[in-house]
Amino acid sequence: MDFRVEVGDKEAGTIPYESLPAFTYLFRELGFDVQPDTENQKVQLCSALNGKRIVLSSDYDVKYNTFRKHVLERKVLEYIQTFLSACGAKVMLIDEKKESESADFHVYFSLFEIPVIKEPILELIHNSKSSNKKLLDIFHYECTRTGTKFKSNEVVRGVNNPFINIQIMYPVTDEDFWEKLGEKYAMSITIGILARIQESSPLSVLSLVPMEILLNMFVHSGNTGLNLEPAMQKEKRLPEKKKFLLKKPAITKRKEAEVFLDYHIFIEELEERNKIKLIGNLHIKNIGTEVLRNPVICLRSTPSESIKISGQILPPNVAETLGVMKNEETKGWKYMNDEWFEEMENGETWICPIQTKNINPRQTESLTNLQISVLQPVENSNIRVEAFVFFKEQDLEISSSNQISLLLTKKQ
Repeated sequence: MDFRVEVGDKEAGTIPYESLPAFTYLFRELGFDVQPDTENQKVQLCSALNGKRIVLSSDYDVKYNTFRKHVLERKVLEYIQTFLSACGAKVMLIDEKKESESADFHVYFSLFEIPVIKEPILELIHNSKSSNKKLLDIFHYECTRTGTKFKSNEVVRGVNNPFINIQIMYPVTDEDFWEKLGEKYAMSITIGILARIQESSPLSVLSLVPMEILLNMFVHSGNTGLNLEPAMQKEKRLPEKKKFLLKKPAITKRKEAEVFLDYHIFIEELEERNKIKLIGNLHIKNIGTEVLRNPVICLRSTPSESIKISGQILPPNVAETLGVMKNEETKGWKYMNDEWFEEMENGETWICPIQTKNINPRQTESLTNLQISVLQPVENSNIRVEAFVFFKEQDLEISSSNQISLLLTKKQ
């Protein structure tokens, strides 16, 4: 007795009854919702997103409406809705904030055309429930691919459901935004959402692809029915001697690191002007297979005359004096050059370890308690601090995956 296999409302083929348990287990591992129906002799397969409620909406609380592009914003959301619906999710594009309570995941989105910037910026804000490395990696990769600066921040909000808030700012251009970037952003955001939802079961992403595509890719048979026999027979035909000679892939040595910033913004309201200060950390994570030695950090700030960077960083002569006085090596960080103050005034701050510092694979080293003061906030200006890390011995240079970016606009 054979069982019919149905994916949605389409028939994908048949399987023998005795193979039903193994078939059910396999496709559950691949992320499908498997529903055997012995009475009607069929098996129903549904994608991993089947029944998931995803809400898409504009960001209700965002400011700077002067630069906002509502029509293009809506168009991006409609494309995201189309992409996610094709994966089996129930996607609601709403305008009312109250509907978000019943969703498994909520995506807020806003789009701005900013006259004072020169390159697009995507800022991803997420709460602790939606924070995961895969989500950030996907957005970082997609932004790099589209030539967009990427910034991410985690916030704490009193909501029960995970969410992400995406803000895209792009410069004024004569080119059509949608033709150049709009459709790419819609696709990139969709990929990020799928990575977030499928994080715990990476293989379940296979269930989001139409079955006929999977069959054409992995099964070489004369029809589109579900038939794994040819692939299994090919493995059986492999001579025992050749099986023995198959070699395991060698582990490739990699010198690689991930650099990222986290920070908090403090604004003190004064009579004449507001005082802005940021407290943060710079993290260097070794994601390669080799030990990384003696990182040199460069913090580049613009505009240079408006920003002062300080923290637990010693001048070179002070670090040497402390070491002599204590008759031991002083730990921590120091400014790299004696002219560090002049370099800071020119927009660059160079920092290195006081003593030899090795970062082992999977280890993270951090420059903590960075204090960044905006001395003279100017309206309609873009305050930015970028981070770069150099490993001279390994000939390795890495830029931070995010940056500190503040857009100061004039109150309307």
